[in-house]
Amino acid sequence: MTDTSPIRPGEPLIDDQALLALAEFLHRGADPRDRTLWFVMLDERRPLPFLVPVDGLPVEPSDVLLTSMGGRWEDVLREQSADSLLFVLERPGAETVGESDRAWLAALQDEADEHDLRVCGFFLATEAGVRPLAPDDWVP
Repeated sequence: MTDTSPIRPGEPLIDDQALLALAEFLHRGADPRDRTLWFVMLDERRPLPFLVPVDGLPVEPSDVLLTSMGGRWEDVLREQSADSLLFVLERPGAETVGESDRAWLAALQDEADEHDLRVCGFFLATEAGVRPLAPDDWVP
């Protein structure tokens, strides 16, 4: 049997399909009942060896929570090299991108910018599956 998975330990996620495969792996086909934000730090597109879920995510981003996440990133950066982030926002409801999703996207992008980290992917995971949020999803 041939392994066709685009995710291999230690190997870079070379394209958008590999980023989507990682987001789908995190979501695992779940039917979310609550809001969770997953973030993965990457170095040269290689995922660092840990995944961080933020459970009980509020509908709207808060400065306190964003500052806390930024602090976690700084803790990791003291120990390991990382240059980018991948986010998966898992929430109940339709796969339609809403104002809350856009607010989280913008807030996380701003926080990443403050830490000199590039956002290489932002995905929305709902009961319908996982979809990337493209630049045209950022505006209503």
